[in-house]
Amino acid sequence: MVAPGANGIVHYEHLIRTRKYVAVISMDNRGGSFFSVTGWSAFIDRNEATPEWIGENLKKALETSRDLFMEWGGYPLPQEKIDAEHKKSAPLYMEFWTRVQERYGFKDWRDAQTKSALVFARWKSEQTDQVRFAASKGRGTNHSAWYSNENHGKVFHTSFNASNQEFGDVAIRALNVCRPNYL
Repeated sequence: MVAPGANGIVHYEHLIRTRKYVAVISMDNRGGSFFSVTGWSAFIDRNEATPEWIGENLKKALETSRDLFMEWGGYPLPQEKIDAEHKKSAPLYMEFWTRVQERYGFKDWRDAQTKSALVFARWKSEQTDQVRFAASKGRGTNHSAWYSNENHGKVFHTSFNASNQEFGDVAIRALNVCRPNYL
């Protein structure tokens, strides 16, 4: 069994951009990346999403992301704890996406997510101040990482301690090289 923090806590978040909005979503690690129960998630009209806003909200999302894998002591993860987190996370996920759907006039919560560009962010906070932003490629209704031979120019790093403006600028660079679902 791995002691909590032995391999370092990892924080995750998703940055999403559509033609209508930009969203920052804190993700919890519990054997996979899931909508955070306690983390910071926010959205804003795309035309109001300044690099400063993006940077500030990305930092909040990363800081509030939880690494339950480390908190719970590594594998095997206790199924009862995973189930309890899912029961809390699922309604919050639906509430967030229903608000996006209603605000921007999507036909349903799934449609609110599909036509988007997505950046995966990861920060190993106990090991480095560097945050990794990985652009994704759209695959119909979801997103995936690029194959390693396609990854050149699609992964960016910046210090968590950079200004909100600088942090947001790097995140936007990653968004700009995504292959979004709306093309």
